[in-house]
Amino acid sequence: MPNNSIAILGCGGMGLAIARRLGAGRQIYLADFSNEILGAARETLTNEGYFVETMQVDVSDYESVKRFAHAAASYGPIEAIIHTAGLSPSAGSAQRILEVDLLGTANALDAFVEVATPGTSMICIASMAGHMGSGLPSELEHHLATAGRGHLLDHAALKIDKADPHGPARAYGLSKRGNLLRVQASAKEWGRVGGRVNSVSPGVISTGAGRQEIEGPAGKFIALSPAGRVGTPQDIAHAVSFLASAESSFITGNDILVDGGVVSSVRWDGLNA
Repeated sequence: MPNNSIAILGCGGMGLAIARRLGAGRQIYLADFSNEILGAARETLTNEGYFVETMQVDVSDYESVKRFAHAAASYGPIEAIIHTAGLSPSAGSAQRILEVDLLGTANALDAFVEVATPGTSMICIASMAGHMGSGLPSELEHHLATAGRGHLLDHAALKIDKADPHGPARAYGLSKRGNLLRVQASAKEWGRVGGRVNSVSPGVISTGAGRQEIEGPAGKFIALSPAGRVGTPQDIAHAVSFLASAESSFITGNDILVDGGVVSSVRWDGLNA
């Protein structure tokens, strides 16, 4: 059994691609809310020659994430933690999106810093929506970045009416903005234990969840992309691999936007025409 490990929360399309990219010669610990998805990922990776252990985890429950973190650390240092678990705007209510996407990231950051060792790199998968959602009141941004996880969802701006048809999209944008800010605010704590923490913000990516969004509101972003294509899970795995490696040892508290240029187009198209 390998001495070093990587831990991946969420083993859908992006999580599986990242496991393949980083997992050779390492023990892979996979977590997901769905036992069905976990079982399929474990079978696929085991058949391909990887060392895999799995655990069902609800990222909205801190104790669940903490159990996974300590299990992953029990056989040796964790080289990298990749938090990909989340819900898209079409996959849940506004409240559940906040619980999984916003609180879930706070839970993962808090749980894994307890088991991080010098050299550990944590990468949270956020979204280009976090860049489009800038311009929030400074008081709200401070809350999203620093509020204790027990009070994170208590802010009035996060009390979204269940009847609001745009509620899930609002919750998603607030969550992903919060992810970027939370990672920035967590860098100092991670640095105290010799670790680093960063985020990657994907654009429209051709995963199962991403394809559902492409058929809906997200489809327009492909046409806006200077890259002229949808993103692949491998595009995200490449960025994650860089942040997990020693080549990025001076990068922490930061975000890599992997969106094919969509955010730049939304901001600047037409201004210089």
